[in-house]
Amino acid sequence: MKKEEFRLTLELLPQAAWHNDLSNTLSKNDWDLIRKKCYEKANGRCQICDYQTTELDAHEIWEFDTRAHTQTLKNIIAICTKCHGVKHFRNSVRMGYGEEVKNHFIQVNKCTELDFNNHLLEEMLKYDERNKIYRWKMIANLSLFGNITKRDKFIPIISSPYNNIEWNKIDYVVFNKLFIKTKNQNSILNPHINSIEVNNYQGLITIESSFSDKIDWYLDEVKIKTKYNVSGVFKTSLSVENLNGKSLYFIISKGKEFIKSLPFYLQSY
Repeated sequence: MKKEEFRLTLELLPQAAWHNDLSNTLSKNDWDLIRKKCYEKANGRCQICDYQTTELDAHEIWEFDTRAHTQTLKNIIAICTKCHGVKHFRNSVRMGYGEEVKNHFIQVNKCTELDFNNHLLEEMLKYDERNKIYRWKMIANLSLFGNITKRDKFIPIISSPYNNIEWNKIDYVVFNKLFIKTKNQNSILNPHINSIEVNNYQGLITIESSFSDKIDWYLDEVKIKTKYNVSGVFKTSLSVENLNGKSLYFIISKGKEFIKSLPFYLQSY
């Protein structure tokens, strides 16, 4: 079967769009208004499989243009939890419901397991291609739902000096090239960086360190955030959403001893 023949299809959202939906970019009141209008229109039935239920989910249907880097809202429909699980197949698999949602797909579409596998492969190829894009411009006409204001997100792209580092293989010489630190750090109990991860889809920098009391973040030489450690290994993240600056660095410290990172650069898109 071709995709056009399916009543129920998979929709594998690219990573940069995971939190770029209306439920995250609208106020709670506006999103509740949209959901209720969808439920009223559905009249207690799933708009895909026609299952009658009072437990419906509002599902956003997006069209992605990889050339223009846009995601355009095509519709919002009310669907049952089983159909919603098929739409978000990867998440269903992660939660252990992969077999159940696959069977629901086959039942609703009256197709074979081979049809499902072919459709999944096609959507996975699209997913991989779309994941090459870090930012999508959201286009959504919400006039049908009333006077609703969408909050646009600004998340700069992070250029990291710590890409492709094998943190479990770093020796003392290499470590000294990657960080600025106090000279008398001879004790194994002094601050140490275990790993640095940058997630450019969500705009997050995650630091894991040992023997540290706190981390200070500086944007263009101005301190913007401090987090304190209350346990052993210190794992903390910073979101760059709405940060307006060029250069970002952190200082991990314990008492008078500290480790300072090289700068991360923030770029608009």
